[in-house]
Amino acid sequence: MKKHGLRLLLRIAGTVLLAAAAGCCFALRYYVPGLLCLAALTGCCRQLYRFQQRTAKDVQRLLDAIRYSEFNISFKSFTARGLAPELVPGMERAVALFNRKLQQKEADQTFYDMLLNRIDFGLLVTDGQDHITWINKAALDLFGPLRPRKLADLERFSPGLPDTLNRLTPGETKIIQAGREPSTRQMAVTALYFTVGGRKLKLTSFKNIQSVLDESESDAWRKLIRVLTHEIMNSLTPIISLSETFTEQHSENREMMSRAMQTIYRRSKGLVDFVNNYKKLTHIPQPVISRFSAGEWMSDIRRLLEAGGFEFGYRIEPEDLFMEADRGLMEQVLINLVRNACEASPPQQANVEVYIARNEHLRTLIRVTDHGEGILPEVMDKIFVPFFTTRSSGSGIGLSICRQIVLLHGGVITVQSEPEKGSCFQIVL
Repeated sequence: MKKHGLRLLLRIAGTVLLAAAAGCCFALRYYVPGLLCLAALTGCCRQLYRFQQRTAKDVQRLLDAIRYSEFNISFKSFTARGLAPELVPGMERAVALFNRKLQQKEADQTFYDMLLNRIDFGLLVTDGQDHITWINKAALDLFGPLRPRKLADLERFSPGLPDTLNRLTPGETKIIQAGREPSTRQMAVTALYFTVGGRKLKLTSFKNIQSVLDESESDAWRKLIRVLTHEIMNSLTPIISLSETFTEQHSENREMMSRAMQTIYRRSKGLVDFVNNYKKLTHIPQPVISRFSAGEWMSDIRRLLEAGGFEFGYRIEPEDLFMEADRGLMEQVLINLVRNACEASPPQQANVEVYIARNEHLRTLIRVTDHGEGILPEVMDKIFVPFFTTRSSGSGIGLSICRQIVLLHGGVITVQSEPEKGSCFQIVL
């Protein structure tokens, strides 16, 4: 680059000197030398112009190669056409660098395309105008012969699906029934937003969970049948036994008859109560969503529970937080959780706290924490099973109803617990 600058400087200096000499000759009336200097000046200006033009053209070739990603160009032969030899290595290195970067970019794109097309759930990316800018193979296979270009095209795959996807918020997971009869399937749909090149895009994922739900449903039926069988047999066995005894002996002992009838009554009533509890699980109303103050809601709940001898604290962030849910149903959930937490804590160690806030996805977060006896690991996966209880006085449907209500709100309830350290139930709506 120094040689190129030196050559340019010499040409400029020669031009200036010839211009000065021509001026002096004409001023002293040496016309012939002046004309010769003028001719030499013209030739020098022409050489300077051609020198700059050749350099500009070669630089333009480099820029065009970068612009159109044509990196098979070589500048070694350009020195014969005027390009300064010292510029060639720099241009060659620049071309080689861009070529390596382009190849790396193409390799990365091929890798990520292969990776995203290998996963077993569908992905599609939409822009602010609901145009589908990218879609993977799993999503194309899911939508069958349909090749959607806009979100509205998915209406042909499943009625109402575009509206459902538009209402989906980041971090939210919805279980939807997609497709048309008879090939409908249950799918878990999630979404997130990201920005690329100043464009705000939305990534939506579709996971077919029909097989998982079928397996979970079968497992739930097995557990329920096992519980139903256990409870019914516990009630019917003594009834049948007493009935057979009195049928065979024709006993006239009224006292014994009375005790037997009382036993039959208690077991029959227990069986009826059990069936009524089961009916409660299957008759939970659909939530009626409203907007209400979390602070007022918690004040009402605390008054109700304190009247029954249950004390707890609560914290809301921010204090003016508003919730959107079925106030009555969620009140039933929180009362159940707080009562369980208070009953699990010894009176001298009772320290139950309710915390309400927004999570990072702006969804309502509710935590009920206690420092009681905790839940044993071997029963952790059974606490939401209907009629399962570890307490002699429990019905085993409280947590099951809580879970049903939360699911009807499109939310999720989870629990973390350590024996002798306490439990934390968390709800995300």
